Amino acid sequence: MNKFGVLAFAAQFAPRLFQVRRGTWIAAGAGVLVLFGLFVWAAMALLGWLLGQGQGWMGAAPAAARGALAQVEQAVPGALGTLGGLVPALKPAAQTQRDVSGSDLGPVARYPDLARIRWQQEGGQVSVEYEGQADYAAVLDHYAQGFAAQGFTQTVQSATKVTEMHEYTKGRERFALTLSHKPNGSVGVRIETTQQ
Repeated sequence: MNKFGVLAFAAQFAPRLFQVRRGTWIAAGAGVLVLFGLFVWAAMALLGWLLGQGQGWMGAAPAAARGALAQVEQAVPGALGTLGGLVPALKPAAQTQRDVSGSDLGPVARYPDLARIRWQQEGGQVSVEYEGQADYAAVLDHYAQGFAAQGFTQTVQSATKVTEMHEYTKGRERFALTLSHKPNGSVGVRIETTQQ
């Protein structure tokens, strides 16, 4: 086909292109976006699979692949978390936390899945914080039953879907317990008291 044949074809085709309805253009655009999204998903799935294969062969993924995954996570927040369920190699490894120095506080033993992440004493005020992957309701129940078994009276100071504050008293002993959902999905516990 020569140049003039292509130009003649374009001259005949252009007016028809402008006669296409707006809804058709919108549908075509949406279809292209869906195809692009599927292409990105397939590329990330393939990359995750290759990363998993690389970990099996070499024990660790190449630094370049980890850098690419970090860029994907920055561009599409939550993508690795979503794909973690489909591709186990993309799931972030659970970090085992080490207890910081200090001691546990109160008559109730610490909930088993929590690590001590902070301990502080200022004057007579002592506070300790724990964090870990645990069921929020189970942790709350553990402390409520534990303090009740030791003869403490419970008073709810405040409660929301994210945080609850309770006060446990027995005679002159007073413990304030704050239980909260952390943004990373873990549970945090803070216990404080005044030494007398």
